[in-house]
Amino acid sequence: MKKNAMIMCSLLLLAGVAGAQPAARLFYVFSATDAGQRLEAGYLDQWNNDRGRPLQVLGLVQHQGDMAVMEQMRVQEGISFQLLCAAAVRQNPGLPAELSGHLDSAAGFVLLVDGKGRAAAYGPGTELKAVLERAALLLGDRGSTEVDESTWGKVKEIFK
Repeated sequence: MKKNAMIMCSLLLLAGVAGAQPAARLFYVFSATDAGQRLEAGYLDQWNNDRGRPLQVLGLVQHQGDMAVMEQMRVQEGISFQLLCAAAVRQNPGLPAELSGHLDSAAGFVLLVDGKGRAAAYGPGTELKAVLERAALLLGDRGSTEVDESTWGKVKEIFK
C-alpha cells in the first residue's frame, strides 16, 4: 500500500512537471550508487541556481525506490530539485519519448526539453555540461564577463 501511494505521488508530480510550461525543462537520470553521477547532480543544481533557476529540473534516480533514502541523498548532495524513482515513472504518459528508453542506462542520461516540449539536447549523463551549454543558448544566456575598474576608466575617457 505504501509503495502504491509513493508511485501514485510520483506519477502525479511528474504529470505536474510535464503539464507546466517553463522556458525549458531538464530531466537528469542518475544512479544512487554512482558517486560521480551524484556529484554531477549537485553541479547541475548549482548551475541552475547561479542563473536564477531558469530550468525546471527533475532528477530520476536509478536503483532507489525509498523516498526517505532519496530525500536524505538529496540533502547530503545539496540538491534542491525534486527527485523521483526512475522505475516508478516508467509508465507515465507524460514522460518524454526520448527519455523512456534511457531510464536504466548505466551512464545516466540527460534530456533538455524546450518550452514547446521538443527535445533540445540529450545524451549520456557524461554529457551534462554540453547539454547545459545548449540550455544556456536556449535561455539566451550569453555568459557574463568581469569588467575591472581600469576598463571603466577607459570607457569614460572615450565618451568625454
